[in-house]
Amino acid sequence: MAKLVVSRDGHLVESRFIGEARIIIGRAESADLRLDDATVSKQHAAVEVVGNDHILRDLGSANGTLVNGQRVERHLLQHGDVVAIRDYEIRYVDHKSVVSGAGDRTMVFQTTDAIPESVARAALDLPAPAPATVARAASVSLQAGSLRIAFGPREGKKTALEHTVTGMGAAGRGRAAMLRRPSGIFVARVDGPAPKVNDKPIGEGWQALAEGDIVEIAGERYLLRLG
Repeated sequence: MAKLVVSRDGHLVESRFIGEARIIIGRAESADLRLDDATVSKQHAAVEVVGNDHILRDLGSANGTLVNGQRVERHLLQHGDVVAIRDYEIRYVDHKSVVSGAGDRTMVFQTTDAIPESVARAALDLPAPAPATVARAASVSLQAGSLRIAFGPREGKKTALEHTVTGMGAAGRGRAAMLRRPSGIFVARVDGPAPKVNDKPIGEGWQALAEGDIVEIAGERYLLRLG
């Protein structure tokens, strides 16, 4: 399920999942996602649900809506997009975009490291760069790690976490995303049953992992090794 993560001046304001209904963003008290600032229009923008896609529309706002630094009237949201409305940043997070929908056996799918700076910064919770540095590639040192199957017929098989985001699991049995950040490695549920960490199901959002944690995804148990 996709969600909108709202921050202001580097502080989290709100996190809202996108359901089937249109989300109005604005200053009005009736707005679904309220941004309390006089420079934000009462009905500033909207996120519309079209099939499996989410479309961002500017609603004729006085000060405009930006996506990844570019002013837009209409934009098809992609995982990692950062929407700027005055002093607010709204990050679009769609964990399903990092896993494949094909097949029903447990598989690992990896995304590319060559991602735009705006996407890298959004995924890694880094502060927005100054305008002059937007074109430069993001350069961060991410936590290294690997997962080794701890039990079962495939015991001992190891998967290196080499990319920023690694999708794991199986359709219908539970899928999850593993995220490398400078501060560590995190796991989040994508769909189906929640992953378990040390036999306890995780909640919504990213959960930090530690050396030696046992992570269970789609019925398979992995031992996490850092470094």
